[in-house]
Amino acid sequence: MRNCLLLLLLLLTATAWTFALGSPDPSHGRQHIFGTSAATELDRWIEQQTKVSQQRILRNIAPFAEDPSALPGAVCASPSRWHPDYYYVWTRDAALTMSEVIAWLPQTKEEENASNATFVRQLERTADAYVQFTQTVQSKSSKYGLGEAKFFVDGSVFTGSWCNAQPDGPAARALALTEYVRYRQSRNRPIDSLVVPLIRKDLNYVARVWRQNTHCDVWEESRGLHFYTLAMQRRALHEGAELLREKSETDADADAYEQAVLRIDTQLARFWDAQRGYVVATLEHSGGIRSKRSNLDAQVLLAALRGDTDSAGLGIASHAMMATVATLVRRFEPLYGVNRVAATDIGGAVVPMGAAVGRYPEDIYDGVGTTHGGNPWSLATSAVAEYHYRLAMHYVPRHAESSVGSSSPSSSSSSSSSSSSSSSSSSSSSDMARYLLGAGDLYMARVARHTAADGTMYEQWTARTGFGRGAVDLTWSYVAHSSAARARARLVAALAA
Repeated sequence: MRNCLLLLLLLLTATAWTFALGSPDPSHGRQHIFGTSAATELDRWIEQQTKVSQQRILRNIAPFAEDPSALPGAVCASPSRWHPDYYYVWTRDAALTMSEVIAWLPQTKEEENASNATFVRQLERTADAYVQFTQTVQSKSSKYGLGEAKFFVDGSVFTGSWCNAQPDGPAARALALTEYVRYRQSRNRPIDSLVVPLIRKDLNYVARVWRQNTHCDVWEESRGLHFYTLAMQRRALHEGAELLREKSETDADADAYEQAVLRIDTQLARFWDAQRGYVVATLEHSGGIRSKRSNLDAQVLLAALRGDTDSAGLGIASHAMMATVATLVRRFEPLYGVNRVAATDIGGAVVPMGAAVGRYPEDIYDGVGTTHGGNPWSLATSAVAEYHYRLAMHYVPRHAESSVGSSSPSSSSSSSSSSSSSSSSSSSSSDMARYLLGAGDLYMARVARHTAADGTMYEQWTARTGFGRGAVDLTWSYVAHSSAARARARLVAALAA
């Protein structure tokens, strides 16, 4: 327990430079970090931005009035068509987006008012359209099959030069569809007969190719065996096998998925680099850029949040993941000029901030090209905020955690929670959780500083000035904020229980 807390404090120290606390003290709660006025204004901004993020996410899902060629259910990565052109459907981005949309469904109490009921119907229509879009793109003949990275919004395959295949995409898609099945089961609503065969088709592909080390990573730059890809595949295969087992105990595909899960677990454990002191992103590098000497990458954090890494001992509350996140923050803090500013104005209150975080330290992509060097990313910084919130849930007393239901997006990530809180008093655990809430809010404040007044988010922020850079209205940026806000809301509810 003592070593765990020391490592946790190391993580907190990586954020403590933004406020004058000296050595981090878990008894110092969120109000001590921010003060009443700053905390109130940040709360208000998070609530407002979450509404904007939901609106912008749905606005980026077809049908589009301005483009009748777009198939309903097509999720464009961004409406930007030039400098850069992101007006495509990336399998990964679309699936992560739909997982977030589906997560809103059980949290929207449709029985409370007509507005909520209307919103639920809208989300269900969106998910149904995504099912149809999935059927369309799965049926397309292409060089990389189900591992094809991206499509046009009309469902046709992008045939230009690109980093393919990307098998985390079909894993994420199968997971989103599985989550939709679970939602409909919970409401006793009929399930489209298309859905389970679509899930099975994606997972059969994943079970066949997961061990290949020639696939592209989440950033589409490096080939090898990737931690993020394996974590997403592990979770999708596990949850898919459980779904199929409910229909039949004797299912050959489910057998194959379960065997693949066991083998993936042994591979995931290899990514902990004891000498470096963090979880690395890629092993068995087989192509693409070779400039990522550190192999330190925010995609490892994304894997812990979206995939399933607990079984390999590399989950959210593991020593290894805490050390990895702490190292990420420490490496990025001196890289960007914007991090010299440690507070921002929100609603007239001075609010302290955490560091802006990018993809990996050696990054040179600036959102348009490679001329100006790498920048902080909105989605990566939101992910650090979410990490703090979800780590905090491991310090919430059991009775409080159970009162707010299971964690999202990954049930496995919360299944081992309370391992730390069970070893300490309820009071000290709650203090730690409140401190982590405040630490996560530092990163929310950083995102607030670089988000436009109307809520518009970009892919990146210019490293020196902090202005938006790259794709405007990047769907994944809104998804990352929304997901972090959901994790925060669950933590706040648990602490209040």
